[in-house]
Amino acid sequence: MLGPLNPKHSSVLVVEDNPDDALLATKALQTFGIKAIYHAETAEDALSFLSQHSCDVVLIDYNLPGINGLRLLEHVREAWPQTPVILVTGARDEQVAVSALKLGAADYLSKDDLLTSSIIRTLQAVLREQVASREHVQREVLSSSADRLQVALEEADWLIDTVAATASRGGDGGGVEYGEEGWQDVRDAFSRYLQAAFRRFPDPATTDEQGLIRMFAERGSSPAEALGVYRATLRSLALEQTPAPFDPIVCLVRVFAGLIEQCQVQMSVDAVQRSTA
Repeated sequence: MLGPLNPKHSSVLVVEDNPDDALLATKALQTFGIKAIYHAETAEDALSFLSQHSCDVVLIDYNLPGINGLRLLEHVREAWPQTPVILVTGARDEQVAVSALKLGAADYLSKDDLLTSSIIRTLQAVLREQVASREHVQREVLSSSADRLQVALEEADWLIDTVAATASRGGDGGGVEYGEEGWQDVRDAFSRYLQAAFRRFPDPATTDEQGLIRMFAERGSSPAEALGVYRATLRSLALEQTPAPFDPIVCLVRVFAGLIEQCQVQMSVDAVQRSTA
């Protein structure tokens, strides 16, 4: 369970066109130890600032010139959905407060609240919710990553069993078991390829992929051996709890496609050599 948060290390953008109210908000935040306080007088200035700087919380006054606070709230929520917004309203603007919450504001304050500890309690609540949301997303990602590795392992087992069944009818069933000696360099290469692909997803890790395909081709590896290395690599990644943002079998398919392409090229070269012999 999350405990009380001290927001003094947080950064706050105050969007307020009235110099006196801006100073009031700044003084209130400084009173509670917040040092990273930024100021924008208009919605346009605020959007320009946020496009160049990250900010933990945005404090928006409703009565802004041009684009009012509610419209600015909509823009911020659309462009930076992870940045919480607190709307500052007049003393009795309950309807504005309700509208702000419907548009995605994390909370609201009245101008009078800037003179009390309500502002820091509101910041604490907003930041606590933000941290809880991030932790929830991280748990989901880790859980999903583990699921993807487990699914990939089950698929690899099924593929290897299928290849072995085919081999028993006259094919090559030589696979590679987890921890088997003589394949460490290829397993390391496969691990580098998968981890690079995970980091760069959805872009393929081309250099690592080509290097791995070249290693398999130079060894003359059978499909069963390639699958065995793949499965052994997945087990290592699962033990290391490496996050997998997508099903790793996509990488296996790319490796097999590369091996088939190399095989086709070699067959064409052999055919030309035979025709000229």
